[in-house]
Amino acid sequence: MYTLKKYFFLIFTIVFFILSDAYAHPSVDVPLRHWSYDAIEKLAILDLADIADIGIRPVSRIKMAHMIKAVIEKSSEYELDFSWGEQEYLETLIDNLIEEFREELVTIGVEVASIRDGGPRQYILKSPELNVEKVYSKLDSDSRLFENKDGWELKDGFNIRAKLRLWAKAANFFAISLTPGLRYSTDDTDATIEQGGIRLAHPAFNMELSLGRTSMWWGPGFNGALLMTDNAFPLDVIRWNNIYPFRLPFLLKKLGRFNAQFFVSRLEDKRTIPNAFITGWRLDYTPIGFLKFGFGHILMHGGEGVKKLGFANYWSSASLVFSAAGGGTETENHIISGDLQLFIRRVDRFLPIATGIKLYTEWGGEDEAGNVPTNLASIFGAYFTDVFKIPGFDGKIEFAKLNSIWYTHFKYGSGYTHKGNFIGHRIGNDSEEIAFTAIFNMPNEYKMNTTFSHQRRGLGNANVETINELRVEFGAFDALKMYNMQNVEVNVFYEFEDIDNYNNTADSARNHIIGVEIKRKF
Repeated sequence: MYTLKKYFFLIFTIVFFILSDAYAHPSVDVPLRHWSYDAIEKLAILDLADIADIGIRPVSRIKMAHMIKAVIEKSSEYELDFSWGEQEYLETLIDNLIEEFREELVTIGVEVASIRDGGPRQYILKSPELNVEKVYSKLDSDSRLFENKDGWELKDGFNIRAKLRLWAKAANFFAISLTPGLRYSTDDTDATIEQGGIRLAHPAFNMELSLGRTSMWWGPGFNGALLMTDNAFPLDVIRWNNIYPFRLPFLLKKLGRFNAQFFVSRLEDKRTIPNAFITGWRLDYTPIGFLKFGFGHILMHGGEGVKKLGFANYWSSASLVFSAAGGGTETENHIISGDLQLFIRRVDRFLPIATGIKLYTEWGGEDEAGNVPTNLASIFGAYFTDVFKIPGFDGKIEFAKLNSIWYTHFKYGSGYTHKGNFIGHRIGNDSEEIAFTAIFNMPNEYKMNTTFSHQRRGLGNANVETINELRVEFGAFDALKMYNMQNVEVNVFYEFEDIDNYNNTADSARNHIIGVEIKRKF
């Protein structure tokens, strides 16, 4: 049996590599916080992009190119639905997407991107991108997690985080990326590989296979998600996903389109069960053009002193959703979530509050005794585009509530964490949050962003920690053109936290964080 598995793996590898050399369009990930994700989502709410790819991040540059191709096709007659001012804004946004992903668009045969290009290139060595964040923190504690920032721990005083991103494509065979980083504070310096990896692509079979270090975000939420976010340090993963939405064969084609992702990772050794495995899969389903469903599953298993699962266990009835035992005898930790996104286009035709709205919700369950989850977690949200018909003015509101058992486990005492921080939603278990965001974005010029959130953590404690958080950002694109410095983006921000019952004690705290982020493409 072992020999049969070995030969099967060898044959699969040979076929994959040979066909990849002939047909592949490998590319690297688009960074999780790249502006193109927001642009595509806004265009999807306006019915100018396909909603099928909204929900799984990061995606590869070639997958993003397929999304932009759909935008180009849908936008051919958008002047029939939008005013002149709206058209000008949308043209700038779409032009920026084409310029950013021109090489990938040329590769997949998009003619509008080929005007200034000689055709697909087999070899690409991209100029490096430098990202430097300098932050001054006035904290009422020694340190504080800079949430949704890849596990960046801020210390009281000055902090610096620098990343240099490099990537290349080699002979239509593979793509490789590397992001070395440096994190500095007044009493600590850490140099590490922030992100990076290698990817093989197979458009003939509509799939990508990657190996490397990355953060992932699953779900429609903007302030957090239940299963995967960038709150913790990036995971070392083997990851498989499709490139463009696929349909089921034969008569099932009419059911709709799907996107899928599967990954395997191993957690760090400094935890209750060292080196535990974590695997996850997500399936997105789009039955019609304005409705989308998603379902995800995370499984923690194995580790030092715990029996590992075999390949067949991933598809067994027990491991597919929840472990059968429940309670203190569990040797696996399962977390699931399902989400729904509803896109309401052209709201302004009957209610002049916005051009379009996306309504969404996510629900999740943890392992519980009796294999019946009752302590559910939930997220509700709404995204309004072009509020009051002002191009570029968007608004978001989101509410999240997680019960006490979330991210905890009998066997895996360190919980659903990586290097001490939650892999899922930043507020953690037994907490709730409501967040409001206002965005004013003028492509090629500037972006203003204000977020207010009210959090309550440790709801089951006598002293419930209450946090009022305000964050204000201002970003300028090509900010130093007047000094003949091209491709420079500057972002300044200020964050204030007012905390009562700090760490569920009778104490209070006030935190001030001010910083500047500079991005430079060479």
